[in-house]
Amino acid sequence: MSRPSSDESDAGSATEAVPPKRQRSTSRQREAGAASRAETQRLLVVAAGELFAERGYSGATVTAIAERAGVSLQTLYLAWGSKRQLLRAFMEQGLSGSPTAISDAKWADMARTRLVALLPEDPDPQTYLRALARLFRSTAEQAALGWQLYRDAAAIDPEVRSDQLELSRLRRVTMTGLLSGLPDESFRVGLSRDDAIDTLLVVMGPESYALLVGQSGYSLDRFEEWVARTLIASLLDPDQPEPHHERPPTTG
Repeated sequence: MSRPSSDESDAGSATEAVPPKRQRSTSRQREAGAASRAETQRLLVVAAGELFAERGYSGATVTAIAERAGVSLQTLYLAWGSKRQLLRAFMEQGLSGSPTAISDAKWADMARTRLVALLPEDPDPQTYLRALARLFRSTAEQAALGWQLYRDAAAIDPEVRSDQLELSRLRRVTMTGLLSGLPDESFRVGLSRDDAIDTLLVVMGPESYALLVGQSGYSLDRFEEWVARTLIASLLDPDQPEPHHERPPTTG
């Protein structure tokens, strides 16, 4: 194929130059609009979290949340739809760092990524479970208020109760993904993988954190150690010696 002449090429360039500019401008406008909507959503979640902490779920009205965020009530409804959805967003922010709903697979992937960051290369089973305990400690610190809000709100609002059940289902999906790093032969004799997942759900559960830290006064260090030792004793061969571990500094 022959190369077009310079006149033809220039003419073609002049004709084609306008649409890409329009496309780039439209794309920038869309990106700016999406960023603005995301920031509004974030501000509303922050405001909702503050008011939930101060007044509880029932006492935090949508009007007060909108005023705290500096937006109109209509903007709140456009951004989240309801106070119930704001509670869900606040809970997901604490669990995953993102206030927007994500898929089941994404929940498990995010949790595994956070766990891997705590693990040395080729960890033994006890080291793996200690890292799980450390991960749960950090998650519980962020999600404790959300768990309490769901317990209180679910008692009076059937729709919130439905959301609470959905979050419980997502917890099981996440625990299944986290435990996938341990092979079956790591478990004590007679313990199935399903039983091991059930054990994680109880030991690494909101109720355990609320009872031991909230009511019994455990420090976060003591709670993390309790979770680690309970998982090791419940899941692994009791005759397996526990290696010495240098625990990284933590706060709490």
